[in-house]
Amino acid sequence: MTRYIILGNNILTILADSKYVLRELFYPLSTYNHLHASRVGIWIESSFSWFHDLNPRIEYETDSLVSKAYAEFRGIKIEINDCVDLAYEIFVRNVHVVTNKETRIFFTWDFHIYEDEIGDTCLYDPNTNSIIHYKRDRWFLFSCDVPIFQYATGYKEEGSYVGTWKDCEDGVLSGNPIAQGAVDSALSIRVFNDTRLNCWLVCGKNYGEVKKRNEYVKARGAQNILSRTRDYWKAWLFKAKDYDDIVRRSLLILASSWQNNGAVPASLDTDILRFNKDTYNYVWHRDAAFCSIALSLLGYQEYSRRLFLFTRPLFYDGSLFQKYTVDGFWGSTWQVWLPGNIPIQEDETALMLYALWVYFKKFLDVDFIKDLYRPFIKLAADFLASYMDGKNNLPLPSYDIWEERYGINFYTVACVYLGLLSAAKFAEFFGESDVKKRYLEVASRIKEGSEIFFVNDHFARSIINGKLDLTADSSTILGALFLYDAKDSKVKENKQYVEEKLKVNGGIARYENDWYFKEADKPNPWFITTLWLAQQYIAEGDLNMANEYLNWVLSKSLPTGLIPEQITPNGNYPSVSPLSWSHAELIRTFYFIKKGFDKFI
Repeated sequence: MTRYIILGNNILTILADSKYVLRELFYPLSTYNHLHASRVGIWIESSFSWFHDLNPRIEYETDSLVSKAYAEFRGIKIEINDCVDLAYEIFVRNVHVVTNKETRIFFTWDFHIYEDEIGDTCLYDPNTNSIIHYKRDRWFLFSCDVPIFQYATGYKEEGSYVGTWKDCEDGVLSGNPIAQGAVDSALSIRVFNDTRLNCWLVCGKNYGEVKKRNEYVKARGAQNILSRTRDYWKAWLFKAKDYDDIVRRSLLILASSWQNNGAVPASLDTDILRFNKDTYNYVWHRDAAFCSIALSLLGYQEYSRRLFLFTRPLFYDGSLFQKYTVDGFWGSTWQVWLPGNIPIQEDETALMLYALWVYFKKFLDVDFIKDLYRPFIKLAADFLASYMDGKNNLPLPSYDIWEERYGINFYTVACVYLGLLSAAKFAEFFGESDVKKRYLEVASRIKEGSEIFFVNDHFARSIINGKLDLTADSSTILGALFLYDAKDSKVKENKQYVEEKLKVNGGIARYENDWYFKEADKPNPWFITTLWLAQQYIAEGDLNMANEYLNWVLSKSLPTGLIPEQITPNGNYPSVSPLSWSHAELIRTFYFIKKGFDKFI
């Protein structure tokens, strides 16, 4: 089910689905999703409903990482506000119940700590008046600022046991104080009139840590924590005060996804697990580079710094692997290993150089760049300059942007060209004229060699086994913008060809006959590809057409402002939400509208 909300502070990250069931909880990095589901239930005069069955209205508070959900049951109004504290591993939930009769609010927690249910423990702790779930060094304590009415712990996913959450539906909990194995928990709060109650989940590595953080919340006040978090994010957005609400929302979504060690997961939505038992919870440096560029352009420095430091030790002979776990290990892959070579997507290595140059041009952070010059910039650029086919003046084959085809790909060629220009700029700054000259010479040969891709009226997407693949591909739009002037006749002809071939219900598909999550006779349009076309129109000076595609993106995004990866012609969201790259491209597009298109080279 599509995710509508993401909340995070780079240490603790939580996502909710379209019915406001909490589905993901990552702590202290997004290495493991510890949560299966967390639900809210309402009992009134022997009638019960789950909050998610009441078709709640879900939104964010303006300019903040505080979410809101509204619903009504038997004339009783319920409003929930959630946030992750700006600094500590604390999730705060405020529930406002407008009632004049006995009402019971149920909170359930179904953890899969370390992503499995084996060997978990849940218990009621009378010393803290809380429910605690733990396994090894992952502890989660849930408590409230009003007396607990009832509680229960129990078993699930084994035999006939479906979970303690089921016991909520008769309004009565058993009071069982502890359970181990595959377990879950529930507690209830009883109110009789208009009440605003606060609950919180604190995370830690042992009992002492969660106990201490629980005491902190009680002393500080959960409502105060929510208020300060709201105010912090409003202040954080000061640099973007001149941009539209949707840009500020995208900044907040990127900030909530970014991990404290600098890792930028492509998406933390785990719903895609149902397809192939893997997720988008990896760092693809292609996606991460565009996220860095987006934040750099709007003046946010620290997130990019962390990403570059995360990346510095990852280079393998100067190149980056396909993707990495958020703790810096090689991720899973489906790409074939070839004799003498590991599978790479060379555009990722090149784009990190480009992202670093955009960062440096924006902030002139000399001391920081100095420490990256040899082990990052020159290492990667030397690889790009050497990974060349001398016969055609093009880079050697690698996997394409869509991670499907192994060949010499037009978009990758453009990224390598841009990466080498970026490295040359750094070499010039550090006074190495000979190094600058070498990078520029290779870049010049690449641009000359790229002319082979243009056939008749568009750019071929790849050369595979010596043959041009002339399939219309949206990545040639972005590649052309990297290689040529936007008003070059080849660039404009290619744009027209791609637009005609790939337009689906107002958006742009990845390429002809794209199969990925296809539901209808047409491929799915993607948000990033549609924004690339908008950027092309901006570069040409046609803001009317640019806004047409930008408005399509805004109209097809989720009501909460989250932008998925793609949408089907039938209006479904078959893949992840949010996709960090989608938000990065939206920010870049709005920046170009305001400032004019710029390659920053």
